[in-house]
Amino acid sequence: MSSNDTKSRIVEAAIEVFLEKGSHSATIRDICARAAANVSAVNYHFGSKGALRTAALERIMASCRESYPMAEGIAEASSPEERLRRFIRNLIRLVIPEDPEHARRSKLVWQEFDNPSPAFQPIVERFMRPFKELLDELILEIVGLADPETLRLCVSSIAGQCYFNAQNKTLITQLFPDNNKLRHDVERLADHIYQFSIAGLEALRDQSRLKISQ
Repeated sequence: MSSNDTKSRIVEAAIEVFLEKGSHSATIRDICARAAANVSAVNYHFGSKGALRTAALERIMASCRESYPMAEGIAEASSPEERLRRFIRNLIRLVIPEDPEHARRSKLVWQEFDNPSPAFQPIVERFMRPFKELLDELILEIVGLADPETLRLCVSSIAGQCYFNAQNKTLITQLFPDNNKLRHDVERLADHIYQFSIAGLEALRDQSRLKISQ
């Protein structure tokens, strides 16, 4: 069996053990027992449990991104508004995946949102910052000039609507008990977030133009 096979087995085992026990309670011994690997293999392939957690998060994120690509359809859109619509749709598909296995494994990423470890920063830089930078561009295409704080608030508002629906299914169910459909219609939710967001962005654009004209 190749070294790459062992490394891959350890990452897969780590995902399961981290999900079951959490980062602090999971041990290298637990992970290697699950992977049928020697304990020394973790140090050889990763160097530390923290680096192994980063590798586990990267595998989950890469797999989700492959199944739900963020760039899908954006370059082909004919207007910045349509590009934003497609960005929001793609983000909703990514954070509320239809595939139950993707959803289950993504819980490990959500744990990092709630209680970030040193493993989180590399994930932010590799996977999330490119999303943020693309959203920056889309917002500025629609609004025009915007100061850094206004841009930050716009990004937070749009992304926040997506993440709230992904992270708070239990709360949403409690607040709206008559709506027992836990899985959202992706297109309907994405369209609502788009309509809500584009109204705000257009208002900012109109305010900016009014100030310039005065």
